[in-house]
Amino acid sequence: MRGLFTNQLLSIEPGEAISGVASHAQTLRITRGNVWLTVEGIKHDYWLSAGDTFTTIPGRLIVVEADTASSIDTRRPGAKQTLQNVAAWIAALGQRAFGHATVQACLKRHRVCNDAC
Repeated sequence: MRGLFTNQLLSIEPGEAISGVASHAQTLRITRGNVWLTVEGIKHDYWLSAGDTFTTIPGRLIVVEADTASSIDTRRPGAKQTLQNVAAWIAALGQRAFGHATVQACLKRHRVCNDAC
């Protein structure tokens, strides 16, 4: 089952198992419940609980079974934060490139800026 762990939130009921092969290293975050996890080629297994993370090994079969109703988040962390950082960087770059006075005048022209600008 290639691509099972691709940018999604998985819900697993008690006793239910899912398996897949990750195409690249990624983090599985247990957001609810308890799961048992085994990886092809590794002799020991892992018990993970809400708050725990596991980094997948590319190309290896991974089997996850829920002990209790569980959720696993496979989405990349921080996408929203990354977008906010880029927006702040662009704004700072614009102010450096065009100067504070130019940005201030533009904001006033569009009635976005009051006397506090």
